[in-house]
Amino acid sequence: MNWHSLEDKRILGTVPVEEVGSVAFRVPCDRFVYFQLLDENHRMVQTMRSGTVLQSNETITCIGCHEDRLETNANIRQQVPEALKKPPRDLEKWYGDEMRNFGFMREVQPVFDKYCVECHDYGKPAGEKLNLAHDRDLVFNTAYVSLWNSSYIKCVGAGPAELLKAGNWGANSSPLMKEIEFPQIREHIDADLKGKMSREDIDRIATWLDLNGVYYADYESAYPMSATGRTPFTREELVRFGNLIGENLNPGDFSFDRYKKPVVTFERPELSPGLAQLVERLIVENPNLTQEDAMKHPRYQDALALVHLGLQRLKENPRADMSGFVPCDKDQERLSKAAFRRQEELRFREAIRNGQKAYDSPEKG
Repeated sequence: MNWHSLEDKRILGTVPVEEVGSVAFRVPCDRFVYFQLLDENHRMVQTMRSGTVLQSNETITCIGCHEDRLETNANIRQQVPEALKKPPRDLEKWYGDEMRNFGFMREVQPVFDKYCVECHDYGKPAGEKLNLAHDRDLVFNTAYVSLWNSSYIKCVGAGPAELLKAGNWGANSSPLMKEIEFPQIREHIDADLKGKMSREDIDRIATWLDLNGVYYADYESAYPMSATGRTPFTREELVRFGNLIGENLNPGDFSFDRYKKPVVTFERPELSPGLAQLVERLIVENPNLTQEDAMKHPRYQDALALVHLGLQRLKENPRADMSGFVPCDKDQERLSKAAFRRQEELRFREAIRNGQKAYDSPEKG
């Protein structure tokens, strides 16, 4: 779902912490929940490395993991936390009433489109340093690949095994946030572009960093037989495109550690970095070629045709970072089975509440 890990993430909401450090709140039942402690600017100080699940009407505390092994529960209960003297709070929703999975293209890229892409784009000097264009690449998009492989963000990959000190990754330690909030940069954004960057705009970028750089909002795929489940190229086409531009895109060797820069721009095929790289190679191989001649070369035309083919497929079958996305048949089958089991579970609970018996229904299909 991001560069190295496969969890989709959904912001359930935020809740204030009492001055003495205690907190009590309601969460949805049957959801895997993990917690982040935020500072006064709503930026992550520390994040839980695991999570917990509550059933309906269940109440839990952090005692069990977060307690002194030499203290008894009785001693702890003598010190009633401030938050437990009041009813538990309801979570405050994060920018909108809709509770949704967090995706880079929906939540973050529009901020870059509004304030940054005018300069940080293909063919622009600032784009050479950091390209924040929205164009979709083989797996992610240009801005995401450029940021993840830059020094501007600080994420932790799949998560190192060692303990992480508070504030050593995420928004508070990412140079990107310091750039955005640097006075001269803010003056440039506010005066020269399309209006003042709002608190919400800044929060969207900061929250993305604190969620460890998630990209896809959905685990499901439109291209299950491709190298990553995300690219419209078949495995054979991916190898062929790599051979044409001089890159090893063999699915067996395809790893994000080697995926250091965008390769294609499906929305604007002619701007694909892989094609620009091919032009350079053709001129090196034949110094008499001009750039215009190189772009007429059969090898270039074959590679360009493949990018156009990928674009056409994305239009017909949008992937998960596009509107109109429909999961593949296998994923729809999985989703249907999960929905069925969920309905069965709710039916069993209702029977238990009413003192009745309930038995498994035969699964459809």
